[in-house]
Amino acid sequence: MDTVVLLPAYNPNIMMLTSLRELKKEGFGILVVNDGSAKEFSELFEEAKKYAVVLCYEKNMGKGYALKYGMQKIREHFPDAQRFITADADGQHSTEDIVNIREKMRSGDDFILGTRDFKGNTPLRSRVGNSMSRFVFAVSTGYYLSDNQSGLRGFDMCHVPWMVKVGGNRYEYEMNVLICAVKQRIKICTVPIKTIYIDDNRSSHFNPVRDTLRIHKNMFFGAGGSLISVFLSIILVSLIDIFYGFEMWPLRLYAVGMLSIILSWVLNRFVWYREFSFRGDKRLVFSAILRWILYILVILSIHTVLPSVPLTICFLVTVFLVMVGEYFTRKFTAHS
Repeated sequence: MDTVVLLPAYNPNIMMLTSLRELKKEGFGILVVNDGSAKEFSELFEEAKKYAVVLCYEKNMGKGYALKYGMQKIREHFPDAQRFITADADGQHSTEDIVNIREKMRSGDDFILGTRDFKGNTPLRSRVGNSMSRFVFAVSTGYYLSDNQSGLRGFDMCHVPWMVKVGGNRYEYEMNVLICAVKQRIKICTVPIKTIYIDDNRSSHFNPVRDTLRIHKNMFFGAGGSLISVFLSIILVSLIDIFYGFEMWPLRLYAVGMLSIILSWVLNRFVWYREFSFRGDKRLVFSAILRWILYILVILSIHTVLPSVPLTICFLVTVFLVMVGEYFTRKFTAHS
């Protein structure tokens, strides 16, 4: 049994048993974590034991805690497991999609994210929440994912040691895993999955306000090293301009820009992600410095050849170069 399905469950509905029966027929090992469900659900979990290993604890600790708890128990109950798939216990993930992810992993991918298209009758709170999440994630990490809140994911067992160290015990945990994967430059393979909402998603325990704020807070925290470096750079440029005037401001701006790149890498490597194999990485830092040198040469050349060109135009040209440089850097290094 090479693949285990890990299901965190809190006050689940009867659909969980349907999913377990189907997964069992497909040859999966199944591990259900009862995340402190109410006593009236005890009979449901007893029935689940016919198809799966069921682990439980009394107090509800949150989805993130249940996932980490289950990961640490997989090898204990399924010693031959090579990979595991996380899914929701409310029937929102089809057995067909789970099987597809298993086959994708057997072909070589070791970190898979199931992505939905949100077309059709998607509940408004889900559509809005995922749109906001995509935007904030892209801004804070520089990495775009069309759906970063899907709970259907596949992992090789080699990822367990670092995944159990990731912070967050509730819904923010799954987002934190993606952020840490990006920072380690782990290839995230996406697989299209069905968008299934049962009874307008009323069974979900996700709080649209509290949990969304918690997720977004953690995404911005994940970008902390970069944000701090940019903030300090702006302060440094402002102080230099105040005390020394605006002569040769482009040269100072870009010199401080390079300092910002190095500072960002140091903060992420030794503060924010010191427990992980952060790869922010030296090659990218070096390429960023080369790009900034190019920007300096372009702006100085414009000044030399066309001294009458306003500084504003020179600045806009440089901003354009920065955007193009960043785009191609993300495009060609995102999965390397």
